Amino acid sequence: MLSKIYNKPGFWFILFGIYFALAGTGVWLIMSMPHNEIIRGLEKTVPWVLRMNVLLLIAAVSVCRRELWNFVKIFFNRRGVLIAGLCITAFCMTAFTVPRTHRIFYDEDIYANVGQNIALDGRAGQCNYGTFEYGEYYPHWITYNKQPSGWPFLISLVFQMLGTNELYGFLLNNLIFSSAVLTVFLIAWHLSKAFFTSFISALIFGLIPHNLIWHNTIAAEPSSALFAGLTVLALVIYAKTRRQRHLVVLSFLIPLTCQMRPESILIAAWTVPALLWLAPGTFVEKKSWITGIPALAFLLPHLIHLYIMRGMSWGADGDKISLNFLAQNIFTNGVYYFNNKFFPVIFILFAIIGLLFTRRWLKEKLLVLLWFLIFWGIFLFFYAGSYTYGADVRFALLGFMPLAVLAGLGCGYARDRLVFSGLLAGEKGRTKLFSFLLIGIILASFLQFFPLVRRIGQEAWGARYDHQYAEEFSKKIPERSIVLTHNPAMFLLWNRNAIQAYAGINNPEIIGHLMKKYRGHVYFHYNYWCNAESAPSRKLCRAIKDQYFLEEIACEREQNYEYVLYKMEMKR
Repeated sequence: MLSKIYNKPGFWFILFGIYFALAGTGVWLIMSMPHNEIIRGLEKTVPWVLRMNVLLLIAAVSVCRRELWNFVKIFFNRRGVLIAGLCITAFCMTAFTVPRTHRIFYDEDIYANVGQNIALDGRAGQCNYGTFEYGEYYPHWITYNKQPSGWPFLISLVFQMLGTNELYGFLLNNLIFSSAVLTVFLIAWHLSKAFFTSFISALIFGLIPHNLIWHNTIAAEPSSALFAGLTVLALVIYAKTRRQRHLVVLSFLIPLTCQMRPESILIAAWTVPALLWLAPGTFVEKKSWITGIPALAFLLPHLIHLYIMRGMSWGADGDKISLNFLAQNIFTNGVYYFNNKFFPVIFILFAIIGLLFTRRWLKEKLLVLLWFLIFWGIFLFFYAGSYTYGADVRFALLGFMPLAVLAGLGCGYARDRLVFSGLLAGEKGRTKLFSFLLIGIILASFLQFFPLVRRIGQEAWGARYDHQYAEEFSKKIPERSIVLTHNPAMFLLWNRNAIQAYAGINNPEIIGHLMKKYRGHVYFHYNYWCNAESAPSRKLCRAIKDQYFLEEIACEREQNYEYVLYKMEMKR
């Protein structure tokens, strides 16, 4: 059917007319519609766009089921058992060895709450006032989140199937980790066709300490890294086969990948030179341009999102992106890989060997290096891009996959050099011997990082104890009650009614209504923000204390921070 269309004389005119119409629609929406209307439109549109994107991606993958089955049959042997065992071990390592805790407060609660709102209300945004009426969820105040909705959407799929539970977000990232290990194996396999190289690439990826740590959180970086890897894998497969259906899979993966984090859109920038180098005829084929139409359509709401959110502060009063941060971030983020404190230095040494000394796969290696440099380099210009800036070492996760692939190539090269050297030539069993030796070295190099992987650390201790005590407080109040808090997202995830604390001052009529509705069971959560140095937050907490009678229900302390749950009454 398509061949009848693109063989017509006016095909290129029609095709570029469609592209122009899509781009023009985006520009028209941005220029003509008020900011608030665009945001309301995105709240409702983005979840449906993501649903359609995922459904069509699944359909495109199902079309390739014969190739998938033929590939799977290759590993119906001992090798397949090893790969399955590695993936299961990766899941168990991050799920049961690493402490299960939030490490970005309170962003992870917001991600999960946005997923809750997509699942139960169909809108992409965090809830600042939500209630549960006999099991039915009512998000009254929705605020569109500055972060893309890709990761919350994945959480929403789990919430729709299993119900809302904070634990499911952690388990989803555990599953993402094992999937990422398999993805690294597949990328290395399609590049090298060597099982040992591919297996050890996946092993190295699974033993990177901060990989393990951050895959037992509800952070967005793990999903961003996985989908970038899936995009690279799809492109490598298409470059080898040049089959149109594989290009279709790639075209549906790209818009989905771009919506995991703001910088994830850089995978589209990587895709262009990768296609030009590995599959240069792609951009002159008519079918390829047809394939790009749905990709652009799915990406358009995200491009509008990025434009609308371009002026956000992102926690910085001054410049967010600047050359002034480059020198310090290069030093810090470069030393990270070589000081052997947080990243096994032997991994980066093998990656350098794989990049410099293996003579084959030159184009592929350079593109893998470009993949790393793009996602390592973007944060060099970011004010919070240093791996020692708070919890921002999580940004390193986006570069671990390409490093693991290169390190696997380096290990394969090292083993082959030992096996086929003049002294060892012709001796049986040497390949297995040196394979086990290198695997042993890799495993031994990881042992010193077990204390790092096992500890929670003092980072964000004030917010962490706030989260812990808030969950305990939520169990002390009746089901029909509501909590004023700076962080409604976490209470809503525990299926407790919550409203932003500022409503106590800005919306006293709502508080009066809630007092009647819940028969006086309205509570104020004196939380982390009431203790922190933020002047507006502390001022708000003092104002609530002045405006209402507060009866202490529960109190906990950590260092000089005080966490209290008060029952509120109106002053007459």
